[in-house]
Amino acid sequence: MTSFAFEPIYGSLLLTMAIAAVTVGVILAVTPPTEDPTRRRWLITLRLLAAATLLLAAFRPALFRTDNQLAEAALVIAVDTSRSMTLPDGDGNTRWETQTEVWKSLADNILDLDNQLDIRLLTYDSASRTIVAPTADSLDSELPSGKSTDISAAALGAMQAAEGQPLAGIVLIGDGTQTSDQQGAGAQRVAETLNSLGVPLWTVPVGPAGGASASRDAAIETLPESYQLFAGNEFDVKFQLTTRGMSGIDVPVRLTWIDSDGQTTEIASRQIVPANATDTSAVTIPILTPQPGTYRLKVEAVPLDKELITTNNTQVAFVEVREGGGRILYLEGNPRLEQTFLRRSLRRFPDLTLDYQWIPSDTVDRWPIDLDGVFEPERYDIYIIGDLHADALGEEQMQQLADTVGNGAGLVTLGGSYAYGSGGYADSPLASVIPVQMDPSRVRSAGGSSNPTAGSQIDTPLIPKLSRSHPITDLGGDSPSNTWNELPPLLGANRLIGPKIAPGIQVVLESETGDPLMVVGEYGSGRTTAIAFDSTWRWWRNGRDELHRRFWRQLALWLLSRENNADKRLLITMDARRFATEQPPEFRAEVQSLDQESELPPLVAEIVDSNGDVTPLGINTENSSIQSNRTTQAIRGRIPELAVGFYRLRVRAESPDTTLPPQELAFQVVDESRELAQPLADPVYLIQLADLTSEHGGAAFLPENIGELITTIQERRSMAETPVVEKFRLGDGPFTGWLLFGIFAGSLSTEWFLRRQWGLA
Repeated sequence: MTSFAFEPIYGSLLLTMAIAAVTVGVILAVTPPTEDPTRRRWLITLRLLAAATLLLAAFRPALFRTDNQLAEAALVIAVDTSRSMTLPDGDGNTRWETQTEVWKSLADNILDLDNQLDIRLLTYDSASRTIVAPTADSLDSELPSGKSTDISAAALGAMQAAEGQPLAGIVLIGDGTQTSDQQGAGAQRVAETLNSLGVPLWTVPVGPAGGASASRDAAIETLPESYQLFAGNEFDVKFQLTTRGMSGIDVPVRLTWIDSDGQTTEIASRQIVPANATDTSAVTIPILTPQPGTYRLKVEAVPLDKELITTNNTQVAFVEVREGGGRILYLEGNPRLEQTFLRRSLRRFPDLTLDYQWIPSDTVDRWPIDLDGVFEPERYDIYIIGDLHADALGEEQMQQLADTVGNGAGLVTLGGSYAYGSGGYADSPLASVIPVQMDPSRVRSAGGSSNPTAGSQIDTPLIPKLSRSHPITDLGGDSPSNTWNELPPLLGANRLIGPKIAPGIQVVLESETGDPLMVVGEYGSGRTTAIAFDSTWRWWRNGRDELHRRFWRQLALWLLSRENNADKRLLITMDARRFATEQPPEFRAEVQSLDQESELPPLVAEIVDSNGDVTPLGINTENSSIQSNRTTQAIRGRIPELAVGFYRLRVRAESPDTTLPPQELAFQVVDESRELAQPLADPVYLIQLADLTSEHGGAAFLPENIGELITTIQERRSMAETPVVEKFRLGDGPFTGWLLFGIFAGSLSTEWFLRRQWGLA
């Protein structure tokens, strides 16, 4: 529409017309008469032209044109780049693929919608980022790798992305799961702000929501990180199976050995039926250990249909299997506290299997007791005889036991009222096996009083002293002697005559007065130990249960000839052997030498991945020291952040010329991302956010209905027209301004020139 109007100076048309009349009158009045009327008319005309030009500028005529145009605005589209977008969307694609298709549909239809609409593309996870000059292919170079999702940061970032422009709307695409710690009202507050500004929020939920089948998940949990086992033993694998949405459904669980070459062997399987919709089952599966070597034990819940998350279906334990297992038979006469805590300590170790046989003293009339061939070769590896009279076993069975020890079994005899000479062992077939001297005259009759004979006992509370360094008595600490001195005193011990004089027999513990308390020796291919005391249970009762277990375990391993007494050995420990990528643990490696004068080689540490690639590690070297009669040198370091997978920590001597063999410790880096722990989307949350702006057109759209969103955006843009008035006023522009000035100046200049020529000036 076009219109014409005057905009006179001072806003008064009458004043302008009065000035015009006065101006014309003055011009006519002041123009002097001349002899030539023509000349006078020329002067009046030129003056009137100048006056007319001046008056025209004073009236300021203007031409107005009114038109409707689209308002300038920004449309912000935010897409989710967190790791949860790698999960299935429920229709065969990943959520990222679905989201990319949504963006391309939007881009093809609105990037060139109108010149006044500025499209801003935003990516978000824990923070938001703007993609400059977005195109339909902008997401092809993006990866969903964010470790957490902050929807409130996405909504706030979308508002800020407009950079001061009016907002035509915000499109928020994602699965709606908030995994970052949220402060305050979060995205809800941003949506309320948009509503107050009259800006619609459109959301596009991506991913499956709810439902029993959609929420199915099975997870293996609490499997120990590592085991140290002996070949041929049976042990229990204990773990938890946590399920969701699988009530009444058979969940197959299987156990698999993976050897150092990667070969797999399935060894056990179970069908677990959860009782509740959300259920945690404690599972115990007994298995046999394989041949000696290093293995991975994989426990897996077989994935079922419609189970979205399968990364938590498996846990792996690292297993070191050593040669053979320890089978122990403990024979006891009078039940006492020592046997109670000894059995408790030994039974704590899965590589040691202990059977207990009690032979009551009130069965003396049926002695010797037939023990059904327990002393036959290969029935047991270690025999422990407590406070038991020799008559309970009989000559024949004791001879069989002596032969079995000679062929490689171990024998431990404990102190007691019926131990050693008092129990009749001095004249038994075991006299040649037990490594101490015994007096036949001290023998007591079976079934008699349990009070010891005079002089056969050390009654004063005593603290054993180390006679020499030995693998059995090395209880750790800076000094083994100090460790023993700190233990609670024993209540007494048998007074042994002394050790036998024979190769391999040694006194390793003695009293302060020099009485032997623990003597070790050899018999044929077997090892034997004579212990004079029977109250190590006091260590346990006084809070030193770890030292109690260590002592009895080291005794068992020595009897099995499996103690570690190499001249040099390298030990590696890690804070954890199964850990998340962002929580790498520390490690420590220590090389020990029995030779205190030995110079230990410098160590290096490196990571070996599954492809065999080696990465050196930074380490801190500790000063060499002398501990437990050993020279030690150690290094410390931290595992770097690694990708998910299996690795080996290798520690070796820096010089290739050393005889110290390298050691390796396997470990696993797992993915414990909060993004991947929740398999379900949260479309309800996105719908609620959009509904907060519903009075201004806000709504939620499914990916398959993205065409409706495009139509909504197009219709809203067509409603965003505003009237624009264009005004063309005489003199405002440079062209008309200079034109008026030229006419005005030209008229006056010509009038002055003519008057000079005609002699009127």
